[in-house]
Amino acid sequence: MPEIFVINLVSSAARRANITRQLADLGLAFTLFPAVDGRKEEHHLFSKYDNELNQHYRGKALNKGQLACYASHYLLWQKCVELDHPIIVLEDDALLYPELFLEFVSNIDALNRQFDCIRLFNNKRKAVSSRKVSGVGRVEIHEFDKGHVSTTGYFLTPNGARKLLQHSERWYMPVDHYMDRYWVNGVECYGTVPACLTNDPKFDSDIGESKSEPRSFVARCRREWFNLNELINRRLHILSGKKKARNQSYQP
Repeated sequence: MPEIFVINLVSSAARRANITRQLADLGLAFTLFPAVDGRKEEHHLFSKYDNELNQHYRGKALNKGQLACYASHYLLWQKCVELDHPIIVLEDDALLYPELFLEFVSNIDALNRQFDCIRLFNNKRKAVSSRKVSGVGRVEIHEFDKGHVSTTGYFLTPNGARKLLQHSERWYMPVDHYMDRYWVNGVECYGTVPACLTNDPKFDSDIGESKSEPRSFVARCRREWFNLNELINRRLHILSGKKKARNQSYQP
């Protein structure tokens, strides 16, 4: 069974109590992982942020809250590699679906193939498609053509963590957007159907979020160009994968 880590600010007592109660009710052990606080810390990992690259592609700077979120997950990727075994990462505002979450955690070792990362929440993209590739009890594992746009909870292997770290030397987008770029980081987009958890609506983000300035016209144009390139590269990656699958299945 993978070890469970919960990202939590030391000051966030209500969130800590809420997720602790949920996991205790399921009889699951977990470790609280101190979140980086973007309101108080100038963390050494913030030096990885490349604002020039960010402005070139996205035209909108990352705020300290987004950097803190990125750093918190980055540190857990390092932890996963250090432990050399799979982990489950939860943010402290996760609302678990008890039966489905417990079934996933209890049966994940029975999967007959290796997954680098499995998102445990609903995909939030529009017009997303998926296909079933495996399952654990009542929980199916699907491969998605678009990323999930969140980091609320996910299963991660050391191999997946190494890939995420390898391609994360320069930060120029929020961590959830980076994780969604499977054609760049090599961590294919898998998720559970149905979802095993969601965001608890009674909690707002408290990792240090702040509002960013609106994009200029030139920045919006750059952003649209960047999005177009993302779409093209994602489609090419999907087509390449389908071609590879056909070649592997062909028996002369």
